[in-house]
Amino acid sequence: MERKHGKFSSFPPAIYLVNKRFFVIFAFHNSIRTLNPKKYKLFMYFANYHSHCTFCDGRSSMEEFVRFAIAKGVRKYGFSSHAPLPIDTFWNMKLDDFGEYQNEFYRLKEKYMSEVELFIGLEVDYIHNYIEIQNELYSAENMDYLIGSIHYMDKLPNGDFWTIDGNFRDFFVGLKILFDGEIRPAVERFFDISDQMIGKGGFDIVGHFDKIAMNASKCTDFEKSSVWYRNRVSDSLQLIKQKDMILEINTKSFVDKGITYPDIQFFPLINELQIPVVVNSDCHYPTNIVDSFHPTFEALKAAGFKTMHQLINGKWQAVEFDETGLKQ
Repeated sequence: MERKHGKFSSFPPAIYLVNKRFFVIFAFHNSIRTLNPKKYKLFMYFANYHSHCTFCDGRSSMEEFVRFAIAKGVRKYGFSSHAPLPIDTFWNMKLDDFGEYQNEFYRLKEKYMSEVELFIGLEVDYIHNYIEIQNELYSAENMDYLIGSIHYMDKLPNGDFWTIDGNFRDFFVGLKILFDGEIRPAVERFFDISDQMIGKGGFDIVGHFDKIAMNASKCTDFEKSSVWYRNRVSDSLQLIKQKDMILEINTKSFVDKGITYPDIQFFPLINELQIPVVVNSDCHYPTNIVDSFHPTFEALKAAGFKTMHQLINGKWQAVEFDETGLKQ
């Protein structure tokens, strides 16, 4: 399935209760105008469970994200800082900060409990033959959920791990060293490692499932529409279904690159397999909390989805939605 981005409308308005009347606010660049609320559904909401703050590589404090979430009509909001690793990186939380991460979360959860439901989680790296999702570095028992993701693959000669989620220059350098510049075996290796992570389990949500396609698509001999690639993705999707995991629909790259993870072409197959999904923005800036949710919801509806999963009373449950948001 292919959709032209121009046919997607902008994301739905934020809703505010002012003087006991609802006002629907549209923001166009630096201007704001109010529209007739009768034309819009007032009982829809958004949720986001994949976000990063200054405890890892996010650009604002936890509280700033909470305030923006409330302003954008988000009813359920989860923090998922990059979990600590035994190696030093610029994007993972420091192990020494893990306790304060939890303390600040619970402070905000109590402070804003009447305005938004807050959750605490982690985005945990799976690094083949190095660290598992479930590990002894820290205790995740107080987390509401875990997102399992792959950012690093095999080791380079200098001892660093090759990252598939950085800039293309570094990606291509690693590709030449580890795979003689051949993108297909690198992509197949990525999904082999993904399958290992999924097979071992210990987490709730599969994060940015086909993220390697971001840089692979810049290689001349790679096409996301190729039969081998579609078949390889299909194999991993069937494993996700078998393991009864939730698949994240990640919108982080929609605005600047016009893509989601997994790619929109796989939405019909994901629906056919009846894999539960959750839409997350993977935001690092408060202004991006619900980036591209509206067009993504619309694309999911077009692919046949009727529900997506939400965390309700400690359990992931199916919730109906339409292109304007989640239904109460």
